Amino acid sequence: MYLMHLFAYQLAADRLPHGSRLLEVGSGEGYGTFHLAGSGKFREITGLDVDRDSILRASSKYRSDNLTFQHYSGGTLPFGDNSFDAAVSFQVVEHIRDDRNYIDEVSRVLKQGGMFLVTTPNRTNRLKPGQKPWNRFHVREYDAESLGDLLSQGFGNVKIMGIRGTDEIQQIEALRIRDVVRLYSLDPLNLRKMVPPVVKSMVVRLFRSSGPGNTGGDEDFLPKYSLQDFRTVEGDLQSSLDLLGICIKE
Repeated sequence: MYLMHLFAYQLAADRLPHGSRLLEVGSGEGYGTFHLAGSGKFREITGLDVDRDSILRASSKYRSDNLTFQHYSGGTLPFGDNSFDAAVSFQVVEHIRDDRNYIDEVSRVLKQGGMFLVTTPNRTNRLKPGQKPWNRFHVREYDAESLGDLLSQGFGNVKIMGIRGTDEIQQIEALRIRDVVRLYSLDPLNLRKMVPPVVKSMVVRLFRSSGPGNTGGDEDFLPKYSLQDFRTVEGDLQSSLDLLGICIKE
């Protein structure tokens, strides 16, 4: 999952214009923002997040002359109109209740012709039709059509693509989702929030080792894969791991 998320940042480094003033909405722990800063491509990068502790950790851990992390309270972005040349927001929109305002705000702070890249989990690869997200932190999840409809509210030029892994990685992710769904089905009252993270990790490992199709522990995966094992696709969006929105402000 780390590589899948990092792939989006590398995609941004490759696609976004050189010398851009770049905004990341929802920078989280900051590793991806730092990856962008280290590409040498961007004049200035601002990582924005509503979690103050994440901003403090990122500011302490990741430092670069062209990089700033900033806390904000959500809702209105703390910047004037037409402030940025480009923006990214990866694995964020599914967490936001007022998703239309989120898109409108990103569009507002972008200059004309500015590019916005957004990724989100692909619900058709994770959920049954009409099923609510099993991830309790997700307000909603999107398929290609609903993501395109949302992004079109704020951008005149929108293209939806998919992010896929190799066949082996696709299978690994399918097994991970299966394990998570099994765990959630055993805890309809959401008592897992009271369980320490180390215990959760042990339970997931037990499920993986005992379930059908076991492919080994995380320690077997780490040395085997790289960013080269992921790619963007224009077709077969149904089975893509993530959806990628490429938007231009017209």
